Amino acid sequence: MRVEWFENPDNVAYVPIDDFADNFGKETGIAGLREKIEEFRQNPTAEGVVLIGKKRSALKIFIPDLTFKKHIDMGETVWVYIGEMYPAYCLYWPMPEEE
Repeated sequence: MRVEWFENPDNVAYVPIDDFADNFGKETGIAGLREKIEEFRQNPTAEGVVLIGKKRSALKIFIPDLTFKKHIDMGETVWVYIGEMYPAYCLYWPMPEEE
C-alpha cells in the first residue's frame, strides 16, 4: 500500500457506514462486518486488521493517518482496502443530531 495511491481521488469512494457495512458484509461473506469496523474504530492500530470472508475474499480495515503517519483527506476515519484493482472505501458516520 502506497499513500500516493490513496491520495488520488480516482481511487477512493466515500460511503456512509450505514450504506456500506451490511451490503458489503453479505457480498464478502464477512458476518458482523459493521460490528468489526466499529470495534476497530474504537481501538485502532497502525497496522490495521485483515478480515477474511467466506466468499474467497479478504479486506483490510485501517486508518490512513495512523498507517502512513501522514495526514490525507479524511485519513482520520476508517478505510477499507481490497487491492488496487478496486476503489478504497473511505467510511464516514452520520453526524449526531443536536438536541
